[in-house]
Amino acid sequence: MKAPKFPSYDEANRKKKKPQNLLSKEEWQALEEERKQKERDKGKRFANHRKKDVTIAFRTNQKDRELIFKKIAMSGLSRQDYMTNAILNAPVKVFATRNVIDSCKNELQEILSELKRVKQYGELDAGYRHELKMITEIIEAAIQEKSL
Repeated sequence: MKAPKFPSYDEANRKKKKPQNLLSKEEWQALEEERKQKERDKGKRFANHRKKDVTIAFRTNQKDRELIFKKIAMSGLSRQDYMTNAILNAPVKVFATRNVIDSCKNELQEILSELKRVKQYGELDAGYRHELKMITEIIEAAIQEKSL
């Protein structure tokens, strides 16, 4: 009696090719256009959202932490939204030290060069507008503090 022939490793693991259903040129173009449209819509869907890839952390004591979280809970906002709004919309309180004044002076020099450039071309960068507003608030607070 003869021993049965077993397939080799390659024969046993060889994948049988399945017949492919090929698309017509029109069907392929329609699928490709649909895929491209989804990519374009994906960008539009998140266009109004800010890219949030930076973490800001700070330390506080337990009592302040509890007070902060109570305020967040009462606001109905998420922690992130509450803290972002609180920080960005808070009034600036400044202690006019020499370093603050020197920093403002340096920023004003940069803004002056930008204003000279704007005078030539007619537009102002949004970042400089925000910095100019902040520096104005700081200088006004410093003036008020000295007059008191």
